[in-house]
Amino acid sequence: MKHKLTITLPDEVYQPLVEAALQNGKTPEELAAECLVRNTPKPRSISPTPGAPPSKFEQLFGSVSLGHPTGADNESIDADLAREYASTHEETN
Repeated sequence: MKHKLTITLPDEVYQPLVEAALQNGKTPEELAAECLVRNTPKPRSISPTPGAPPSKFEQLFGSVSLGHPTGADNESIDADLAREYASTHEETN
C-alpha cells in the first residue's frame, strides 16, 4: 500500500535535495521518498524465528525459585481461595 505525504521543507533542505535529485536523474519527490524508505526503522517482529536459539532473557524463563512450592494444583488453589474468602482483610498492628 502506498500513501501520499505532503511536507514543507526549508530552503536550506530543499535546494540540496533538488540538486542531488538532478544529479541522480530523479525528481526531488523520488529522492526524498527513497531517503525516507532507506532511513525509516523497520518494524520489529515480536514472534520468534522458528528454530532460533532462545535469547539470554528467555533462558531465564521459569528459573525463579521462591523457596517453597507454589501449589498450582486445584486443591491448593481451593485452599488459598477459601482462606482469602474467610479473611476479614483487616490490617494487624
